[in-house]
Amino acid sequence: MTDAVPDFHWEIKEVAINGETLACHSVNHGTPTKEWLGVAPTGAPIEIDEFAIYRIRDGKFVQMSAVHDAEALKKQLAG
Repeated sequence: MTDAVPDFHWEIKEVAINGETLACHSVNHGTPTKEWLGVAPTGAPIEIDEFAIYRIRDGKFVQMSAVHDAEALKKQLAG
């Protein structure tokens, strides 16, 4: 991902922690400079919400599940 979108970064909106579980709502930002997800770059930046849940054990991330709107991302990539 960061090869195609070198300025990729997350803007953290909300974090919740319950024991060994961390949930995060973030907004992903970046500008693709190479083909990504089968779409050639247009020079336009992308911005998409992501909701992720992480499991942490002994101070290390052991599992991650994430959801984002793939169709909205494809529309942004296509310009």
